[in-house]
Amino acid sequence: MKTFGLGAGARPWLGVVAAFGLCLATAAYAMSVTPILIDLKPSGRLASGQIRVVNTTQGTLPVELKAKSATVGPEGRVTTSDDGIDDLLMFPPQALIAPGATQVFRVQWVGDPEITRSKTFMVSVAQQPVALPAGTSGIQLLYDFQVVVNVAPLVGQPDLQVRGAELTTDDRGVRRAAVTLSNESNVHGYLSGASLRLELQDDRGGRVWSQSYSPDDMRARVGIGLLQPGATRRFLLPFDLPAEGTRITAEVSYAGRR
Repeated sequence: MKTFGLGAGARPWLGVVAAFGLCLATAAYAMSVTPILIDLKPSGRLASGQIRVVNTTQGTLPVELKAKSATVGPEGRVTTSDDGIDDLLMFPPQALIAPGATQVFRVQWVGDPEITRSKTFMVSVAQQPVALPAGTSGIQLLYDFQVVVNVAPLVGQPDLQVRGAELTTDDRGVRRAAVTLSNESNVHGYLSGASLRLELQDDRGGRVWSQSYSPDDMRARVGIGLLQPGATRRFLLPFDLPAEGTRITAEVSYAGRR
């Protein structure tokens, strides 16, 4: 979770962890935001989606939505820009949500209906600061959830390929597998939509251990794992490995996000 100053208060930056890493429960915060991931098409009934925001506080909740174009780097780092943000319409862009109430925001693709390559946006669902009573000072804790919106071409399928697998350790020194995947398609894909098979081998290439993981396993343990068109990403997998074996291989099979 990244925290940065914002005028009247501090704003924890939530949702990117949920979208690109592990899932994040939102019920404990001032607002509940669902979903954290939206897949759109550039035309037809799938050209629009909804973001539902529930005010879980006892006061009125001011919320604002803003979009940024997003790129995910090889290690999962997200960079954003204003390029093409006019192609994504959010309505209403702002709202005052009563205590316990739900506000539905519509997200609509209004750009080229014949795009040939997937586009990714981060939609900020941000709690706005309110004026403090006269004579009162303090810090307001403001929450900013990031919803990932991907717009895919009408035609095409993700093409995930294994580009490398290595034995390594995590930050606790536990033996892990790191797998590098590429997406050779013009359509975005998800690691959580793939089955993965790992195999440990000895010095002679003999198999000493193997294990297959379903899309449900990947979604629960690794997260969504967005792979943009033409992108390559390295994933450090949180699966326990036996001590035997000096070499690891990986195979991936894409089934699609459910």
